[in-house]
Amino acid sequence: MKKDFWTFFQRLFPFVGLIVIIVIFTIINQGNMWSATNLLTVISIMIPLCLGGSGMVFVAAQGSTDLSMGSLVALCGTIAGIASMSLGFWAFIVISLAVGIGVGILNGVIVSKCKVSSLMVTLAMLIALRALVAFITNGQVFFVDQQILMLNRMEIKLPIFLGVIALMWYLFEYTKIGYFSRCMGENQTVGKFAGISVAKYQILGFALSGAMAGMIGIFTVGSIGGISPTMGNFLELQVMIAMFVGGVPVTGGAGSKFYKVVVGALMLAFLQNGLTVSRVSAEMSELIQGIILICVVFFGLFVRQKYIQRQIARELQ
Repeated sequence: MKKDFWTFFQRLFPFVGLIVIIVIFTIINQGNMWSATNLLTVISIMIPLCLGGSGMVFVAAQGSTDLSMGSLVALCGTIAGIASMSLGFWAFIVISLAVGIGVGILNGVIVSKCKVSSLMVTLAMLIALRALVAFITNGQVFFVDQQILMLNRMEIKLPIFLGVIALMWYLFEYTKIGYFSRCMGENQTVGKFAGISVAKYQILGFALSGAMAGMIGIFTVGSIGGISPTMGNFLELQVMIAMFVGGVPVTGGAGSKFYKVVVGALMLAFLQNGLTVSRVSAEMSELIQGIILICVVFFGLFVRQKYIQRQIARELQ
């Protein structure tokens, strides 16, 4: 049977957006964005967005929200960085991941067991964690051991990033946690009657989001060479923009696909880099990104609605 147009276009849509952005900025900058140095910059922008999205997509697929990621990145990097001064390099890695997972589990428990909106829980956590980081650092910058700076070398950072992304892709696309997360996003009540342990998978989803915050914290401390109370500022918004621009539905469900996270991260990385190379001011850059997000989300919802209408029409035939 010939594929329905809207079904095909829904899958193709993120790639179309990425190609359009690349072509536009290639023309504007006369191909300068394809230099080796600039491509490394694009990859550096893309890595935290992709890591954050690979964790947050589990939460988003369930129809929930995680606004605490940026503050959690700062907390993970701060606690792990301070601990590394006396415990060493490997303690830095373990503690950052442990803090991220621990706070993620706490978010999941409050959302699933206490029945509090994920928006309210993670918004409160965003404020609380940022205040905790400010208290721990006293607003000061701390430098870490030189060994941690090796994590910013691309020959080390890139293989680790690719390995983590491959693992998260497998978990989301081929295991129960990814499948059940998408089912919960479609209809949580039906999921309960189908035997899905909703609370368990909500906690696991937030735990994975927290783990990726810990991973970003590791790379962030390695890239800036120390601890800063401003680490991760607005990262959660950047990650959400990347996911939604890539085509992950705002409401979650079956339309949540892992490749959309990767494409969205690339799209936003090329957009931010292209605006910078084009010497667009920071204020104007944010305005352009906001307008593009509104347009892409609106068009994405339009395409999805057409797809759903087509599916209903087929079932009625």
